[in-house]
Amino acid sequence: MKLKPKIISTAIMSSLMLMPYAVLAEEDTVDTGKMTVTGILPDRLEAVPGSFDIIDEEYLEERRPISNLERMRTIPGINVVADGSMGFDTNIGIRGQNPRRSAKAMIMEDGMHLQLAPYADPVVHYTTPSQAVNRIEVIKGAGQILYGPQTLGGAVNFVTKPVPRNGEVEGSVTSAFGNQGYRMLNGSVGFGNELGGVMFDFNQNKGDGVYDDAEFDVKDYRFKGELDITDRQTLALKLVHTRDRRNSTEAYLTPFEYDQDPYSHPSIENDEWEQDRDVVQLQHIFEVNDSFKLTSQAYYTDTFRNGLRSTEENEDGDLNGNGNITSVFRNCPGQGGEGVLAGDVDASQCAGRHAPRQYYTRGLETRGDLSFSLFGLDHDTIFGVRYHEENVHRQEILSQSVAEREDYDLALANNPGDVEEAFIKTNALSYYMQNTTYVGNWSFTPGFRVEDVRTSEKFFEGGVQENRESLSYTEFLPSFGVAWNGIANTTVFAGVHKGIAPARADREFSEDGGRAEPEESTLYEVGVRSTYFKGISFKTAFFHNDIQNTLIDFGDTFDNSGDSKQTGIEVAGRIDFGNIYGWTNNIYLSGAYTNLWTAEYEDGPDPTINGNRMQYAPEHLLNIDLGYEHQSGVNARIGVQHVSKQFVDDGNTRVEDVSGLQGTIPSFTVWNATVNYRVPNTGVTLFTGVENLFDKEYLASRNEGKLVGRERLYYGGITYNF
Repeated sequence: MKLKPKIISTAIMSSLMLMPYAVLAEEDTVDTGKMTVTGILPDRLEAVPGSFDIIDEEYLEERRPISNLERMRTIPGINVVADGSMGFDTNIGIRGQNPRRSAKAMIMEDGMHLQLAPYADPVVHYTTPSQAVNRIEVIKGAGQILYGPQTLGGAVNFVTKPVPRNGEVEGSVTSAFGNQGYRMLNGSVGFGNELGGVMFDFNQNKGDGVYDDAEFDVKDYRFKGELDITDRQTLALKLVHTRDRRNSTEAYLTPFEYDQDPYSHPSIENDEWEQDRDVVQLQHIFEVNDSFKLTSQAYYTDTFRNGLRSTEENEDGDLNGNGNITSVFRNCPGQGGEGVLAGDVDASQCAGRHAPRQYYTRGLETRGDLSFSLFGLDHDTIFGVRYHEENVHRQEILSQSVAEREDYDLALANNPGDVEEAFIKTNALSYYMQNTTYVGNWSFTPGFRVEDVRTSEKFFEGGVQENRESLSYTEFLPSFGVAWNGIANTTVFAGVHKGIAPARADREFSEDGGRAEPEESTLYEVGVRSTYFKGISFKTAFFHNDIQNTLIDFGDTFDNSGDSKQTGIEVAGRIDFGNIYGWTNNIYLSGAYTNLWTAEYEDGPDPTINGNRMQYAPEHLLNIDLGYEHQSGVNARIGVQHVSKQFVDDGNTRVEDVSGLQGTIPSFTVWNATVNYRVPNTGVTLFTGVENLFDKEYLASRNEGKLVGRERLYYGGITYNF
């Protein structure tokens, strides 16, 4: 089954050969007192011609987020949808885009993609552990044009912690415990000096997911190393291995099952998710002089995942032996075979459907950062090129016994004539450039990105080729932004750029049944950010996005279905009363609000959906936090999150159907709180927190059935920094 090419050595050797000319995907540097931390935001933040957000290390330490559900909710314009296993899958929707597996956002770690295959299958089944993150950067304006291929709504970059370079051994140990069997363990240790350094990191999260007995165990192993080969040249290497095991399903509950017990699933002890992920990222940074930096990177990813599902949705509304509408088991040998209703069988003796998939990506990127003066004006220019390859092997097989359910290799070997599979290969060449010119209080930033993509697919059934498809396209994506800093500590900005979101191979189709075209967008925004008033910071942005070739989720397929548009406003801010009034201690109030008043389809092949609300695009998103910070080392916070009603299908169905796939997701409001105590002069921090403080039961998703949101989770722990 495995197609593994011999490309680790190829990527590394290619990077070494390109070092004098290559450039890293992460351009900016932030002095931490240890070394430099790299990210996607430039040094001169006041000149960024668009909206951006930063979640810093202090925020992460005070809030102790478990997953993206907690990390990202304070950023305006972002809708994070839960999954069935504590939020370890990443479902981020930006400014009205469908959050399903973050397929329409560019999700990165240290400037490198987290998608399984960003062109052929741009979904994310992984999120960087909070304990490994130094900060999170989000760009939603014209500046995202430097990162791709997803440039439709925004880019998210998880910046990992730096290698220590102060001549001392540094590290930390964190342990946390909670209800629902929740356990978290993290350990990090590193050493470095003026010559270089190394760091090792381990993280484990385990417990029960949303459903009873939905056990998960996710382990993350990391190594980072650096070597200064000259005063101006640095080699850096990052290695990551992730082992992800869960009793998890994407076939959720029927309305009857949900009403009986939303936290119980008939097949959850059978259903399994496994993912093994290996990453190599090799970098060379060359400070040619104080004004010119060249950096190179070669990267390689090897990801295998298999999802075993025993049940599927009951779309026909068939009744079980007790007269109830329940989920359908895919195959129960000796108990009725395929399509047997839950409740009529012994689930432990049923089989299921395996979907093993292997993903390999590799790439080389060359980038330059140049500062210069011309005709009396200062300029900052970024330019680069990236070559990227993907090889994907997708398989699907219905197991015929319990033994085959427990071993996908056995199911494949015993049933070769029933195996459905696809081989997908993608080659992409990207060019980009952006120049910022400073004229007094003004800065002007034109830029562009070119995506030249070639994808080929072969489909087989039982080893016999059934079909072959190919898709080639070249997209020119210009951008232009302007920023004005005529008021102290204030930036007024505006921007426009074109973006795309590639269609997933072998899943997404055009109206005539062929390969779907990439979504294409034109995004406009205007806004302001300011810290003009003492103790007060705020930002706001108005945005409008026009999208052509909009892809709609129909469950089994994603189809091009005409155009769409999204219009709204984002507001975020914080008031520190201690700074305003000169108090020794501080009380703060922070908030983020998004009003997406327009998110609708238009000019589609089905005129009945024109004007309908887009899928999973709530009109209102609100997060408010009230906190207290005491000089003794105590800080406490209570917060509330509100998400308004959502439609889940293009027809805006309001009445729930028998399967639970259709109907609305009602609005919900949940509360959360955290308390930290930094014990003076010890390096010890004690912490506790609670999510869904009042244990509210709410519907989170209708993807393949009804999924309840996480019930109340309380946890506590200790961190020791040395």
